[in-house]
Amino acid sequence: MGKRSLQNQSSDISYELYKELVDELLTPIEPSLDLNVRYELYVSKLVYLENLQEQCFRSVNSGVQSAPPTKSRCKTFSTSDLQTIQDAISATNDFMRETILEALESRLSRVGFQRREL
Repeated sequence: MGKRSLQNQSSDISYELYKELVDELLTPIEPSLDLNVRYELYVSKLVYLENLQEQCFRSVNSGVQSAPPTKSRCKTFSTSDLQTIQDAISATNDFMRETILEALESRLSRVGFQRREL
């Protein structure tokens, strides 16, 4: 099996997984989880999204897309997929930032600091 066919196979698997997870990519991780666990899950999610973004970018810019895809025939990344992935990266960064702030507030409140509203 040549390098090119392995690359196509990997891209197909990534696309199929992306299609299965697309609804979950923009949602926050369960807020009831421990802050450290939630933070680590966000880090993992960002790594996945950044790798997915690279694969999607390569696919969109490879010029391999033929006829306009239909819902039943779509097997490759599109520019709308790239936008969705970029939106998911932005949302995940926001969720991660909120988790970090929550952890800081929690730790600071343990030592007697209270947040003051300006």
